Amino acid sequence: MLKSPVRPLTIKLLSVRRSLPLFLAVVVCLAMWQVWLTWRLMDQDRNLNEQRSRERLEQVADLAVAQLAGTLGEWDVSLRDLDTLPLAAAAMAKFPRNSELVLLTQQSVTTSPNKALLFVPEPPPASPVPDGFETVDKLEFQEQNYNRAIIALQPLTERPATRAEALMRSARLERRLNHPEAALAAYDRLSQETATSSEGVPYGLSAAGARCELLPHGTASESAAKQLRAVLLAGRWPLHRETFEFYWAEANRLLHTVEGPPKESLEFSALVARLYEQWQRAVRTGASFSDRETEPDGSLLLWHATPSRLSALSAAAGWLSASLKLPAKTGDIRWQWKASGSAGAAGQSVVRSLAEAQLAGKLEFSSISGVAGQGLNRPLFLSGVALMLLLVLASAYAMHRGVSRELHVAMLQSDFVSAVSHEFRSPLTSLRSITELLVNDRLKDESRLRQAYVFLERESARLQRLVEDLLDFGRMESGRKQYSIEPHDVFRIVRSAVTDFREEAQASGFEVEMKLDSHEATVQADEEALRRAIRNLLENALKYSPEGHSVWVEGHVNHRQVMISVRDQGMGIDPREQPDIFQKFVRGAAAKKAGIKGTGIGLSMVREIVHACGGEIRLESKAGAGRTFTITLPLAGE
Repeated sequence: MLKSPVRPLTIKLLSVRRSLPLFLAVVVCLAMWQVWLTWRLMDQDRNLNEQRSRERLEQVADLAVAQLAGTLGEWDVSLRDLDTLPLAAAAMAKFPRNSELVLLTQQSVTTSPNKALLFVPEPPPASPVPDGFETVDKLEFQEQNYNRAIIALQPLTERPATRAEALMRSARLERRLNHPEAALAAYDRLSQETATSSEGVPYGLSAAGARCELLPHGTASESAAKQLRAVLLAGRWPLHRETFEFYWAEANRLLHTVEGPPKESLEFSALVARLYEQWQRAVRTGASFSDRETEPDGSLLLWHATPSRLSALSAAAGWLSASLKLPAKTGDIRWQWKASGSAGAAGQSVVRSLAEAQLAGKLEFSSISGVAGQGLNRPLFLSGVALMLLLVLASAYAMHRGVSRELHVAMLQSDFVSAVSHEFRSPLTSLRSITELLVNDRLKDESRLRQAYVFLERESARLQRLVEDLLDFGRMESGRKQYSIEPHDVFRIVRSAVTDFREEAQASGFEVEMKLDSHEATVQADEEALRRAIRNLLENALKYSPEGHSVWVEGHVNHRQVMISVRDQGMGIDPREQPDIFQKFVRGAAAKKAGIKGTGIGLSMVREIVHACGGEIRLESKAGAGRTFTITLPLAGE
């Protein structure tokens, strides 16, 4: 007896199926290895770029500090040679834009650009009371004869040496005599004087303050107070700081305000006073020295002091940005000045102390674009790696799915070969047995002979149908099946198919109950193919209803279409298996478990025939609750 080839094939298929997980595991391991290599490459690239970026920042920082030191050295040299102000435009261009120069000498305080000083470090000394006022003093203080004292002052107001003091005393005496107009006239003449009184206050400033007090309160008094503030801001007189602050407060009192002088002018005057103190140190020691300072706001102060003069440069906070010129290819590098003691740099920043440039503070350099943009194009690189990894995994999945499907089809084909072999073996065995009886003339009885002939005819027809089904299925699969689509009464075809099948069903103990609409229902169909589809459904109903005894065939017209149903009370089909039940070689798990033989192509052929006729077939079933196959065909002309 020949061995069946099905079992070795099944063993090979199972072996291939077991190797698929191993294949997927290898692919996943390769993918993970690729991800690890990519991460290492990106990490190395990041470290390399960080190193390159830091080296570049180091070079730029060193260059900037060296450039700054050279620029400050040039300014120091220019200050050493500064002996007069203002400078010509070409000489002024050596210094930062919007900077201020200060020159202090024994005779004067000069600034460039020229700015008024609210107060000076060393005002002119107080002048002694000139001679010639003895008679006036006797009349005013001893005799208290104010009128004669005023007359005695008249000649003194005409002499330059005594005019300022005489006008001051005349105005005072007129106020005591309650002559405000005469006092104001004296103060008006006195305001033009530049001399300093014995108290160290300029006569003109004293006159301006007295006028404010003498004028009646109101518009005139406020106007005089505003004029007093204007002359104070104009720096008309070289004043002590205390004197300036006293008269500024008097003007605010008359104007009923607490407004302070302009901050810039006040700070500049204080700066000149501080520079004067530095110069006095050089004067006392007889030595020359230079120094540099940076203020908390980033401004710069340079000075050079000798016993004879002090020259200084004051640059606003923007001096560093205007003076520090980095190379053109360093546009992606930013820097900022930080005071000493501020927080240190973070990340890829580079810090340089300004001690080399003899300044306090430090410069911090950092990259605007960061490190990532200097090496690999990380988003593009990651996208490429992700795409490649996706393609590898997708290919592995597609291969696994394809192999699985092929294995599944191969298993189904194996089951199909086994089922077809069984389907052929059973009728052939019966035919051979009866043929041997006939050849050996062992059937003598006429009734038994007739029964044998009937059996031979039935089994031959069964073999013929099986062969035709296989041939038609092959033609359907290859697309070579030709259908003769013509108008037919579908109910007539169903009645014919049921009538031909009923005798076979009754021989198996089944009854086929038919309920069709009485009127005709014309459809476009292949009569022979549709009859075969109905018969296949009936054969399925009998085969998979081992405990049932009835099959129901129903047909009716509904909404311009014909619906033909074949219902049984068999084992049913699990809902999870229903989507694949019309695929070739597919058989339900319950049928396999029950040992029911079949080729698995019947329902696939039914679906192909119904689709060729322009219809659809659907299944309604539950496990253990029978099945209902419904064919839906459109009426002819619809």
